[in-house]
Amino acid sequence: MGFGGAALGLPILAMLVPDLEIKSTLVPMLTIGGIVSAIGVVWVGRREIVWAEFLRIIVWMLPGLPIGFLAAGYASEAVLRLILGLFVVAVGVFSLARAKRQAADANPSGGRLRQWYLRAVVVASGVVHGIFATGGPVLVVYATRVLHSKGLFRVTLALVWFVLNVMMVGGWMVDNRIAPEAWPMAAITIPFIIISVLVGNRLHHRLPEAAFRKTAYVLLIVAGISLIHKSLPLLLQSPTM
Repeated sequence: MGFGGAALGLPILAMLVPDLEIKSTLVPMLTIGGIVSAIGVVWVGRREIVWAEFLRIIVWMLPGLPIGFLAAGYASEAVLRLILGLFVVAVGVFSLARAKRQAADANPSGGRLRQWYLRAVVVASGVVHGIFATGGPVLVVYATRVLHSKGLFRVTLALVWFVLNVMMVGGWMVDNRIAPEAWPMAAITIPFIIISVLVGNRLHHRLPEAAFRKTAYVLLIVAGISLIHKSLPLLLQSPTM
C-alpha cells in the first residue's frame, strides 16, 4: 500500500496476541520484517525512486524520531495500547473521509501556510514512527500530495521505511529494548514476507487500489476499537500510568 505494513499489522497483532508486549516484542518484530520487505520493494522499483522527495522526507522526519523513541521508553504497556488504538481509529476515519473527497481535492492550493502544514505533518510522522515504527499513516498525508504516481509513492516510501527502520533497530539494540523472543519470531516471518512481497509486486498494478485501501482503513478502525476496549480496564486497574 505504501504506508507500511506495520501500520496494519501492529494493531491486529496487538489485538490477537495481547500477551506479547508492544514496545519490546511486536514493534521490533514487525520493524525487522519491514526492513526485509522494504529491500524487496526498493530493489524491484529502484528506478522509480524520487530522490529529492526521499531526502526531504528523511530530513523532516528525523527531528521527530528521537522524541517518539524516548516517549515509548517511558510509557507503560497499557498506555501504549490505548494510544495505538486511538491513533489507528483516527487514521482510519480520517483516511476514509479523505478518500471520499480525494477527487475534489485533487489539486490542493499551495502557499507558504500549506507548505509549513505539510512539513509539520512529516515531523509528526517521525514522532509516531519513533513510538510504534508506524509513521506511514501520518506521512501519507504529505506523500499523496507530492508523489502522484502509485509506483513512485510505493517505492520512495519503502526506501524511507528501510532507512528509518534500520535506525530504529540500531537504537533499540543500543538501549537493550528488544525482547529476546522478538528475533526468532522475526526470523520465522521472513519467508512469508518474501512471498508476500513477490505476490504484492505482481498484484500491485492489477488490484483496484481504492477498494483495497478502504478495506485496510476499515480493518484499522476495528482493530483500534478493540485495543481501546482492552486497554481501558488495564488503565483503571493500574494505580499509576
